[in-house]
Amino acid sequence: MEQNTKNTILKINKLTKSFGKYKALNELSFSVQKGELFGFLGVNGAGKTTTLNIILGLLKYDSGEVLINDKNISHYGEYIRNEIGVVFQESILDPYLSPKEILYQKATLYLKDSKQQIKQKVSEIIQLFNLQDFQDKMYKTLSGGQKRRVDIARALVHSPSILFLDEPTTGLDPNSRKLVWKILNQYRKEKDLTIILTTHYMEEAANCNNVIVLDKGVIVAEGTVADLKNKFTNSTLKIYSRKNKALEEYILNTGKEFEFENNCYLINFKNTKQIKDYILEHPEMMSDIEIIKGDMDDVFLSITKN
Repeated sequence: MEQNTKNTILKINKLTKSFGKYKALNELSFSVQKGELFGFLGVNGAGKTTTLNIILGLLKYDSGEVLINDKNISHYGEYIRNEIGVVFQESILDPYLSPKEILYQKATLYLKDSKQQIKQKVSEIIQLFNLQDFQDKMYKTLSGGQKRRVDIARALVHSPSILFLDEPTTGLDPNSRKLVWKILNQYRKEKDLTIILTTHYMEEAANCNNVIVLDKGVIVAEGTVADLKNKFTNSTLKIYSRKNKALEEYILNTGKEFEFENNCYLINFKNTKQIKDYILEHPEMMSDIEIIKGDMDDVFLSITKN
């Protein structure tokens, strides 16, 4: 991926970490740009959690470097802690505190403002994440979607530059998942927040600006979503028609094979460019068509099956 180094907020350079004889990370290198939604994908055991724990200062690494805003995490621990927020897959919050208490507690630890300013900050983020209706209820009594919004609000109450989301919507119903992302996207645009996302929901990964796929501690694929779709999935030309022997012979004569289902002829191509060329070469058969690109599920399966 071509990067503008002036806007690089996170840089990982030849990061290596071993557990005994097992090498969890093998000279891992990538960078993330300010304000982007960055997808960090891989099967379980690929090295995602190890990388995240190193960035958060929870795990020492063997060699390499991690820079946030050009500052090495090994030398600027307090600065780094203020620059990052994190939402873990499993909540770590006190079940007996209310959202307001949780946010105030976190804000007083990180912010050097007056009590009045901190209360104002907490009030603003409660409104931003629509927590007003349950801000005084115990955390343990909230629904899954409400808890997740509190988790994210807590991670952002000190206004970090980078937010790490580790499977943020696992277990949420579709409506709750949609609401969480609506709020996150609004906040990201307003604050120019950088989000680094690990997820098993490929429809979430499809919204990322850039994606890397990790396997056994090395990057096996990286690029924009469009790049990955073009490289790792087929595209399908769908021709709407009832069973038509003349059309079938025509398709076969062009050197292509097809499938017929639900009154549609399906022809596979390596990418959409090939489909466009095919359409231009054979316009007489293209009266009612649709082009279907592979999705991120197809990308992930194509990469990880090998």
